[in-house]
Amino acid sequence: MKLYTIKACAAVLLCLVAFTSCDTDAEGTKYDISGVEAAFASTQMSVEVGAEDNGIIKVPVYRGNTSVEASVSISMDEATTEEGLFTLNNSNVAFAKDEAVGYAELNFGSVDNLSATGKYEITLTINDESTLSPAQCGEITVTAQRRLTWEDYGIGVYSSQLFGQAWEQPILKAKEGNIYKLSDDGQSLVNWDLQATGYKDATYGMVYFTPAGMQRQGNALMFAMRGAVAVEGGYGILYSGFTETLELPE
Repeated sequence: MKLYTIKACAAVLLCLVAFTSCDTDAEGTKYDISGVEAAFASTQMSVEVGAEDNGIIKVPVYRGNTSVEASVSISMDEATTEEGLFTLNNSNVAFAKDEAVGYAELNFGSVDNLSATGKYEITLTINDESTLSPAQCGEITVTAQRRLTWEDYGIGVYSSQLFGQAWEQPILKAKEGNIYKLSDDGQSLVNWDLQATGYKDATYGMVYFTPAGMQRQGNALMFAMRGAVAVEGGYGILYSGFTETLELPE
């Protein structure tokens, strides 16, 4: 799973002040404030959705010039969706006078259309560059996933070959499927997504866990793990050959 750096690109508000002459016969200077000055709030947006969202993800679009009614054209990169699961409800985002934010609506129908473990990336673009704010933040990638319902599953035992120790481990299980979550001091591990180990390599910085595969023997889940590091916008394997084991409660 790729990780992305969030870059703030909030729409820049342009404040124009009209100065009037001390000469009472002269009129105040008039300024042309045409232009929408639209932008997404950032290049990335992450959202968890549930039944209460009624199949809609709202993506805010901001504008700096609120003096008149306006609209901006939005398109969705269909190559970033799977099997047409997401559609764009409105190809134009409309703004009423004095309204600074409007919404593009992504439709996914029902939450049951989303897999319990899937993460979906959808890219939206403001089509007309002339309508953009000075921040030029005209594209956003929305990462959507299903909000899971966690229940206590019991206490298992986690054995780490990397750290050479074992400990009792509270385990949560999702009602939606065979998905387990380990919680400790506010940190969580879901489905062995890329996880920081807390160890920093002298050359590459933070080392992350990533699995090479899993085997099950009885109640024991054994993960062949690798150590990954960030390299040139992606990840490379620094080392491998160790196994992390989670014994589920009987």
